[in-house]
Amino acid sequence: MPRSLLDVFTVSFWVSVLLLAVLAVVLCVCSEADAFVAASLSQFGPVAQLAFMVVGPMVDLKLFALQAGTFGRSFAVRFSSATWVVAVVSSVLVGWWVL
Repeated sequence: MPRSLLDVFTVSFWVSVLLLAVLAVVLCVCSEADAFVAASLSQFGPVAQLAFMVVGPMVDLKLFALQAGTFGRSFAVRFSSATWVVAVVSSVLVGWWVL
């Protein structure tokens, strides 16, 4: 990925946090490996990396598929959306306070 394109996403605090939170959902990285993947994303700030590590194990595509198959698509959409928002907000608050 070109550095100029990456700079577009890393300039804004909120854009970088939201981008890594969405990337965590799409990548479906194992919770044992997400810290290593987050560490490799060194161009992003520590709060964005924290959001990646918090959101990844809580919401990803395979969990969404499991919930949709078990409880129905409507429930899975509502539950995953609420979980994603709570995970992002809590990681930003904890990151802002601790980091």
